[in-house]
Amino acid sequence: MIIREQAQHFIMIEQHEHARLSGEIASRLLPELFIRDTYKKDVLYAIYEHDRAWIRVDEVPIWNDKEKKPYYFVNYPYPVKLRMYQTGIEEVEEHNSYAAYLVSRHFTHFPDIQNGTDEFSISFCEEEEHRQQRLRQQAAPQEAEVVDQHYRLLQFCDDLSLYVCMNEPGVSKQDEHPWFKNGLSQVSAADTDEPSIQAKWLDSQTVQVMPSPFATPFQAQLSYKKVSKEWIDEKGLNDAYTQTPETKQTLHFK
Repeated sequence: MIIREQAQHFIMIEQHEHARLSGEIASRLLPELFIRDTYKKDVLYAIYEHDRAWIRVDEVPIWNDKEKKPYYFVNYPYPVKLRMYQTGIEEVEEHNSYAAYLVSRHFTHFPDIQNGTDEFSISFCEEEEHRQQRLRQQAAPQEAEVVDQHYRLLQFCDDLSLYVCMNEPGVSKQDEHPWFKNGLSQVSAADTDEPSIQAKWLDSQTVQVMPSPFATPFQAQLSYKKVSKEWIDEKGLNDAYTQTPETKQTLHFK
């Protein structure tokens, strides 16, 4: 779950909905960023499905007594989260081996996992590195630069969708979530020595990305729930979340 706290509400966005927006963003990228069409559908599948591990978990959000708010994807109980990630990767692999490789690589490069010295992180990385070796031999393009580019596209689309989900619509640049102060992930190796890609809200519906990686401006939607803190106090988190209707947020990317 992605959470934004407001004075009287929690904005709650399911991870798979964030991933769906990531996929919509990916589908609008300049075609040449995929290098070749052969693997485009696999890359898109990876981006659309990269957070499917959260589907069942987000149906039943849990309350963090210490923080007095729902758990979200950053502070969710760590061993459970890693097992969920592996379940999600396995589900992706059932449908698309190369997509599963990209998703596995995505998770093993999270700093807390990659640099973790605990038994859960070490075991996760070892198991996923074996999976990646196997899947890369089975299904990935032979050229490392093509694979690396597809991985970058997953990172970028994930970043831009998180930028939308974690910031209040229309927020000023100075008040953005700190994760995005230095820009987003790059979309190609050629950009690595260039200034990072920047996103900013122009108004409550419009996000500008510079330099733009998109073929044309486009519109997308994001579903979320605005859950009343008072309702949570009265009903408990699960009932309050279940009974809150979804809201559709219209977004314009340019």
